[in-house]
Amino acid sequence: MKYTKINRIAKGWSSYIWTIKDTKGKIFVKKEVREKSNRKNLAEREGQMLSLANSVGVGPKIKEINYKKNFVIMEYISGPKLFDFVLGKEFEKISKKELYFFVKELIRQCLLLDEIGLRHTQLQVGKNILVTKKIENGKRKFIPTIIDFEKASIDPEKKKEKNFGQLTGFLLYNPHGKIAKKIREKLEMEL
Repeated sequence: MKYTKINRIAKGWSSYIWTIKDTKGKIFVKKEVREKSNRKNLAEREGQMLSLANSVGVGPKIKEINYKKNFVIMEYISGPKLFDFVLGKEFEKISKKELYFFVKELIRQCLLLDEIGLRHTQLQVGKNILVTKKIENGKRKFIPTIIDFEKASIDPEKKKEKNFGQLTGFLLYNPHGKIAKKIREKLEMEL
């Protein structure tokens, strides 16, 4: 399928991330290897790990993996990174119930990844979780989407540190973390 690049939305150590559109005008995200990167298997790594995450309903849905040209095209998720969301103005307006739903859904996704032995490895800073706002039946919902599976790993014996522990430490239990403090205050939790 033919795509047109719209905008570069990120430049990582080993990849560029673009918004693109197909011939029908639908928006997607393209993650492609940077020419100077020493990681030449981006499509293989990201594609394999994201496919595995997708198998349990986690992460942006894959549209295409191109091993020859070393890129992955996936569903476009619009929304801020969790870190930016919690430190932003919209977080001040989120209700305790809405935040509870969001945290519960994020934990559910981490437990699904843990069940299949897929360890994300980068959930502890909140930059690989996007926050989308939706209105369903007149009610506002904030939906988490875990992104960026390039550095994820598979632990067939499921003995390594779990996504659940990594995430809850960052979200709730870090005694000095800004994010954990704001979430605990909103949920009226104490350590």
